[in-house]
Amino acid sequence: MVKRFKSRRSKLEESLTEILSVDTKNIEFILNCVDEYEKDNLDTINKLKRVRQLELKKINGALKQTIDAHGDINKVLIGSAAKRIWGALLESEEFRIKRKISIKTFIFGLLFGLFLCIFA
Repeated sequence: MVKRFKSRRSKLEESLTEILSVDTKNIEFILNCVDEYEKDNLDTINKLKRVRQLELKKINGALKQTIDAHGDINKVLIGSAAKRIWGALLESEEFRIKRKISIKTFIFGLLFGLFLCIFA
């Protein structure tokens, strides 16, 4: 059997269909389903806000570096500021990718080492 991933909306629809098919008049069940749906939406919004705040801090840091290095930013120095901002944003993305790879490598190395110890 193939397991299908469901969106939040389809989960809500399934819950409401199940509740309404039972023919209960209890509104509390429906409100609980909607509350769960809204909680998931709010969690997603909060996660996106955290990511946005982190990126804004990186941009602010890059602009401060440019000002420290060159003084006031003008039309001539806008390229340097853009490069520093781009570098700050790329650096964090590369760090996340490298960190994932290094954790995978560490786990693989640990399992391989245990395998060698047990069967050596």
